Amino acid sequence: MLTSTITELQSLLAAVPAAYNRLTPEEAAAPRPGGKWSCLQLLGHLCDSAINNLTRFIKVQYEPQPLLLTYYDQNEWMTAQQYASAPHDEILTLWISLNQSILRAVSRLSAEQLALLLLRNDGTMVTLQWLVEDYLDHMKHHLRQMFPDQDWV
Repeated sequence: MLTSTITELQSLLAAVPAAYNRLTPEEAAAPRPGGKWSCLQLLGHLCDSAINNLTRFIKVQYEPQPLLLTYYDQNEWMTAQQYASAPHDEILTLWISLNQSILRAVSRLSAEQLALLLLRNDGTMVTLQWLVEDYLDHMKHHLRQMFPDQDWV
């Protein structure tokens, strides 16, 4: 089941806004060393991840099995969404809202639903449970980039 994943996502919904709000808009928008995405852009990328994964979490429940796990071009999404110049608080609000939706979508999934299959581009199959857990792992990876002094477990 997803009990620990859900609990962890609930905790992040409280902790991330607190950490993000300690940044000034200028700090959030400043590119990281090496010209890497800023914290604002990383949070925007996590919004894109949430948008795409929420769709997957829902579609796998009613589409023919296995659901093709289509990938999205993160750089194209970054450009189209214009996160580099987006309002600091708008992107945080979007991230919160999307992850609240994800919590609603995954919190009551049955064991049968968690076993539903998705086909990756490399030909391997994954379960819905794996995808939800991977979503959280991906989020924590980027949160560690944004806030290296925090322990995101």
